[in-house]
Amino acid sequence: MRRLAGARVLLMAVLFAAAGGRAPGQDAQEPLEPSEGTIESIAFTSDGPVDVRQIKRLIAMQVGHPLTDGATAETIRNLFGTYLFSNVVIDSEPAPGGGVAVTVHLWRAFKVRAIKFEGKTSLSAEDLRRVVPFAEGDPFDPAPLAAGAGAIARRLLTEGYLHPEVDPEVEYDHAQFTVRVVYRIQAGKRGLVTAPFFDGETKPFTPDVLTREGKIKEGKAYRESKARDAADRIRKYLLEQGYFKASVELIAAEPTEAGSIQPVYRIDVGPLYQIQVSGIKLKHARREILALLAGQPFDEDLLDQWVENHKLELQRAGHYHAAVTASTAQGASATIVAMSVEPGPKYTIEKITIAGNASVDEKTLRALMETHKKGLPVVEKGRLVDPTLEGDLSAILGYYQTHGWIDAKVEKPAIVEGSKPGRLDVGITIVEGPRTYVFDRRIEGAEHLSPEEIDKLLAVKVGEPLNPVVLRQDVGALTTFYWNTGWREAAVQDKTTISEDRTKADVVYRVVEGDRTFFGKTIIRGNAVTRLSRIERQVAWKEGEPFSQAKVAETQQNLARTGAFRTIEIRPQPVDPQSQERNVDLQLAEARRISLLYGFGYQNVTGATENRNDVFGIAGVTYRNLFGSMRTASLEVQYAPISGRGHVFASFLEPYLFNTNVPLTLVIFAAREPIQDVDIDRLGGFLESVRLFGQHLRVGLRYEYQQIAPRNPEDLSTIEREKFPASDRPIKQSAIGPSLLYDRRDDILDPHHGYYVTLSGKYAFPFLAADARYGKVSSQVAWFTPFLRGVFGVSARAGAIFPYGPPSESGVPIAERFFSGGSATGRGFDTDVLGIPGVTVDYNTQATTPPADGAGKGNCVPKYSFPSASEFDCSDGPRIIGGNGFMAWSFEYRVPILGNLGVSVFYDLAQVWENAGDINFKIEGASGLRQSIGAGLHYMTPIGPLRLEYGLPLQPRTIPFDVTTTDPESGKPIILQTGLTTKESGRIFLSIGYPF
Repeated sequence: MRRLAGARVLLMAVLFAAAGGRAPGQDAQEPLEPSEGTIESIAFTSDGPVDVRQIKRLIAMQVGHPLTDGATAETIRNLFGTYLFSNVVIDSEPAPGGGVAVTVHLWRAFKVRAIKFEGKTSLSAEDLRRVVPFAEGDPFDPAPLAAGAGAIARRLLTEGYLHPEVDPEVEYDHAQFTVRVVYRIQAGKRGLVTAPFFDGETKPFTPDVLTREGKIKEGKAYRESKARDAADRIRKYLLEQGYFKASVELIAAEPTEAGSIQPVYRIDVGPLYQIQVSGIKLKHARREILALLAGQPFDEDLLDQWVENHKLELQRAGHYHAAVTASTAQGASATIVAMSVEPGPKYTIEKITIAGNASVDEKTLRALMETHKKGLPVVEKGRLVDPTLEGDLSAILGYYQTHGWIDAKVEKPAIVEGSKPGRLDVGITIVEGPRTYVFDRRIEGAEHLSPEEIDKLLAVKVGEPLNPVVLRQDVGALTTFYWNTGWREAAVQDKTTISEDRTKADVVYRVVEGDRTFFGKTIIRGNAVTRLSRIERQVAWKEGEPFSQAKVAETQQNLARTGAFRTIEIRPQPVDPQSQERNVDLQLAEARRISLLYGFGYQNVTGATENRNDVFGIAGVTYRNLFGSMRTASLEVQYAPISGRGHVFASFLEPYLFNTNVPLTLVIFAAREPIQDVDIDRLGGFLESVRLFGQHLRVGLRYEYQQIAPRNPEDLSTIEREKFPASDRPIKQSAIGPSLLYDRRDDILDPHHGYYVTLSGKYAFPFLAADARYGKVSSQVAWFTPFLRGVFGVSARAGAIFPYGPPSESGVPIAERFFSGGSATGRGFDTDVLGIPGVTVDYNTQATTPPADGAGKGNCVPKYSFPSASEFDCSDGPRIIGGNGFMAWSFEYRVPILGNLGVSVFYDLAQVWENAGDINFKIEGASGLRQSIGAGLHYMTPIGPLRLEYGLPLQPRTIPFDVTTTDPESGKPIILQTGLTTKESGRIFLSIGYPF
């Protein structure tokens, strides 16, 4: 019998013994001698549970192949690479058929399943876990335990604990071969800050002054982060006093005999600088210099940067010939920093001329330029800015060189005074030269590429103008193709030969393919909880496929998208020279599984009367990677105590339903949400599956069941109760419907070009006692394109609802109907109240009799004069009713004006109709699309643009309305006063995100 054990057998066996297991015998570790015959069978044994499929996948030996040292050594490397085993021994015995029978003996290694901390400190468990030199999922090794205790103690010292004690304990689970590491912490007494010591000359400042400016509070608990913040504050103070080269650094924290901690700072005050200005306010110059000093030392480069920045700012304001200088000189008591600004006259561009462009249309070249003559306000200010003009010249030159004029030149622009004072003329002269065309294109050395593949990969074509950029892209495309099909060492070079007259080019691509490599074994480690099968689903390659860097990157993205891992490292191993295979190490560190959400907020609720302003609290918890299966469960609660509105959402995500690539989300919810004065209670849940197809298409399917009921049905419009008799009672809804999003925008938050299309449908049908019966479809198309210096966008939205069944028995719940008006559609109208008066929006004032206990307001007087007005409470309109037909168009132009700040102008068309068949394209009139125009400011934030807009109806109307009440016996409306009117006016909206 022959036996082979891994190179790390001795070390791993010792660790295994220390962990409480048994190490294998070490008496037969001689090298394996070559065996005659082939492998007839392969078996394995293990002292603990293992994933059989994983073991088979990692064994490099194969039945029917010879038993070799290389295959056995690779098997041992693969198995050890998982960090699951403390020892691996391979035995071989003669088999009855004349070959050999191989047995792989495995001894499980212990793995760290959890790291816990006991004892009260000012640090979170996550802070402590960061300093421990091992992580959950790592193989257990007793050696780093003490190092982890020392690291925790040192971290506690930085928090001011004078004598922390940390003791590690290990709890073994011999059934699962895992350990739970517990660090028991006795932090002890925390030191208090005493007066700091400054190592260095502090004059002309006293230590007391520096202590005060650093906000160092004696008697407070010491914390290193606060001590470093104090150093930053002291340096900032010194800079503000003119000591521009001052430096302050925390170098130590010394315990004292009294049990306090004295921070020690190394300080260098440096020389004094004095700013002298001309043409600029002293406080502005100081502020700008201090802003630069926050990120770099004071030197000549800093002054040069100030000159450049200030000149650029002046040119943007129109002072093209501004003179800005900054220099230093030694004075009697300080170094003088002389800063001079001469703005000079203000200029605008009167004319831009382009000469020499015999072959290219001038309109094409002007479209490449950001520099424009004075034109539209805000959009075309006509400012001449040197860096912008230089960029324009580079863009023009780039256009020529990428369209065949490889020798083209753009001369230095001529800038002269215009026909009037304050005007400039800019002259641009182009020397085109001859145009070069591709005369011949060849590829050499590409033995494994077919002519069809070559034509598909190469963008340079015979007969087309030579484009050096496309040429470089071809080299990249060829290299990427080879690298993603196994030829990882392939090299591609291009050579271009130009004819003497510069009109013809011969292009040759030279390829050195090298050897082709393939994916070998995938060795996964670091997963303390996550199931191996779920990880393997994310791996984009299969063993034996050509090695592809693209598939490595795809796997990285797949694993990151799960949210289960904190770090992901994919390291391909060197190529096996015999098999040309590359094993891949997949090192994972799992993310924290529990995350908390909490906070407070404020919302303005659109309504006719009450509860317009609401403060709410929000709290939630999410558990990711549930049971190690990459499932996610979450709970979120939001509540507004003033209005009693809020929601509770409980969700569960199964990413691989029935072991397929189909995800499924289950959500159960209860919510109270406002629709003007009417609070709608929702109770139910839904099942939804959403799949991505490529980069741009997302398709979903949802089934929902919910009960929708008005909490206060007495606040419903009288027209609502007439048109929708079932609206004042709970409606059960069972509905199913698809959704689709096709998105080709360049940026989701701030698109500049591209488009997107959405389509959704819903079918409500009688199931599980549901009484809502309708079909619903809605869609939106939006398109964006650069225009002048901004972005022009168009959006079209439409929707239709088709109810069926008796309206008296069922209906379309108000929460499902269409509404328009507000910050997204019809911005000249209030939120959700754009519609047809008396049909889809109710302008009438509702009068109600106060309760018998006299709790009403009697507020109909003095606004209304009907008889007994003092006996009624009046609630003014308009009230939304909604409709079954909807259409909205938006045309918007957005242009930046300064940094993240921009301005927009818009024209909106929108309407809501009672029935889907009423939808029409008429503008204005009794039932046509209502128009609104407006403008606004937007400021781009990390979560989208913050918008402040004003919209105005293009044809504002005076709308008649009545004061009505409801007959308590018949439920019919009674008119108390008629002949009243209200006039439409503009609206101001503050919101986050573009309307489309």
